[in-house]
Amino acid sequence: MEKYARSGAALVTKIAVISHRQSEATREALLRVLELCRELSIEAVIPQLEVEKYSLEEAGSFGTVVPLLEEVQVDFCVALGGDGTILRAFRRFPEMQTPVLGVNFGRVGFLSAIGPEDIPEGLRSIFQGGYETLDLSLIEMENAGDRALALNDVVVHKPDGGSVVRLAYSTGGVEFDAISCDGMVLSTPAGSTAYNLSNGGPVLSLSLDALALTAIAPHTLQFRAMVMGPTEKLVIGNETIGSAAAIYVDGRNRGLLASGSSLKLSMASQKAHLVKPPGADFYLTLRDRFIQPPR
Repeated sequence: MEKYARSGAALVTKIAVISHRQSEATREALLRVLELCRELSIEAVIPQLEVEKYSLEEAGSFGTVVPLLEEVQVDFCVALGGDGTILRAFRRFPEMQTPVLGVNFGRVGFLSAIGPEDIPEGLRSIFQGGYETLDLSLIEMENAGDRALALNDVVVHKPDGGSVVRLAYSTGGVEFDAISCDGMVLSTPAGSTAYNLSNGGPVLSLSLDALALTAIAPHTLQFRAMVMGPTEKLVIGNETIGSAAAIYVDGRNRGLLASGSSLKLSMASQKAHLVKPPGADFYLTLRDRFIQPPR
């Protein structure tokens, strides 16, 4: 059973909206969202970047135009795009604490709630309280004083153009052998269908409080993917002589892990919140997106 925090009784009064970088694919949908907001007397918050992208001279008549979303409080953010746009929407708000509703304009759209064909009627139902929020686990990363949160994954990878790295890993105070590999991936359930899946890692149900560790092209017969519990901490050490490893948080470069240094990873105490229609089913979505995708 999905771990939903039900909030269907709450009518939506204020939203933010961001869209895919390919503006030609989402302009009409954005205008329909804004028109629905005006019809239902919902305040729409529109970033200045979106106004410039679409040349929306009339944006002020639909809602409030702001330079940044970081200090805006809304019921949730509507993200028009794929999973990358949804990730970007979460990152626009402090500690990823603003719920996000995804409208799929991407290739997979695993985290999306509805498709373009569901605007306006499916979106109308959600705006009128027909939704649930799903709590998503986050990874907390610490590296030499730098702290970051990841919704999908944290990757330690060999440097561009470099040879393999040698990475050691430990959890619960138990040290495992260092392995030569192209890198390691620690993923959340939401990220388990991304890079983790491509590396042969396990798919984790969104209802789990768990993290999955996989290796990228390990040069060993002994490594196997590991699934870690919510209170377990992981340490990845770079034992590569004379070479740093690159760190990526949700696909974004987060600096280097120096030779001889360690990266600390754990499940964050807070959750991100994904807006979904009532009764959304993880396994049905998994089947439709990955096993029997629409033709």
